[in-house]
Amino acid sequence: MYSTAREGAKFLSGIAFSETVGHWWLGIWGGHMLPWEFGWFTFTRSFNTFAMIVWPIVLISLVWFAWLRTPSSRSA
Repeated sequence: MYSTAREGAKFLSGIAFSETVGHWWLGIWGGHMLPWEFGWFTFTRSFNTFAMIVWPIVLISLVWFAWLRTPSSRSA
């Protein structure tokens, strides 16, 4: 059994979906829980806003690559 780039993109799109939902939830209903401190790193509202923008873009890109893009005519 071998794995293709599309299969990897399908797997990563699941992770990106989870991150998208989590950051949107945190931005809409969980803002009172911020800032979070993880040792030397502090997760702030502005960083969450950045993540709320970036993760959906990553998700849409992965979904396009995994399911919507037409396969190339040349074989690898």
